[in-house]
Amino acid sequence: MKLRLSCLLVLILASACAPPVGYGEIIAASSSGEPSTGPAAPREVPPETHTGTGSGEFATSWPADQPGFFTFDCPKCSSNVIIDTDGGEHGLVNAIGAYKGTTWLNTYPDRPTTRVTVRANAPWTATIQDYRSLSTAAVGQPSSGKGDAVLRLPEGAAHVQLTVKTRGNTGLWLMSPEKRDLLVNQIGDLQVERDVHGPAYLRVDGYEATWTLTPS
Repeated sequence: MKLRLSCLLVLILASACAPPVGYGEIIAASSSGEPSTGPAAPREVPPETHTGTGSGEFATSWPADQPGFFTFDCPKCSSNVIIDTDGGEHGLVNAIGAYKGTTWLNTYPDRPTTRVTVRANAPWTATIQDYRSLSTAAVGQPSSGKGDAVLRLPEGAAHVQLTVKTRGNTGLWLMSPEKRDLLVNQIGDLQVERDVHGPAYLRVDGYEATWTLTPS
């Protein structure tokens, strides 16, 4: 009996010392306070611009460990505008008619983007830039826009209010050093408030939407 109790005590102590098992990954912020989505801290990367007419694809040399912010501009498009990649993000853009908006790509370091596929019916320009290209949604100040956009959320922000006018669907994503979260996914006009934690990036998905976003 004493032998069994001793063995049980050893097992309990061993399990207490074992490392925890989880499903997520906590990624540290850079020393500059900018949000980091991979093993490397965000750094300055020269912008990359591609042009074309109609449907096609292009290769990108964007660094695999750096998030990119992708702006697509097709002012004369009159049918479906669909953008996809071979990386971790799929369906970067899915719109109808003239389009200009910004989203993110290359945010999964283990699935970097090397090719971008475009479906369009007019001349277009695609630009990939680093975090410096983004506007900051300052605490206590409303930031307004129309269509798809990405903004920087500064340190100190704990809540964000989103007001939207649209007939379509609106999504609001947050990407911080600790997590990626879909905060809003709703059709039609809305006014909502969500908890957040800066520094982070906020992505508005809603190519038909007119919106105002206010951190607090």
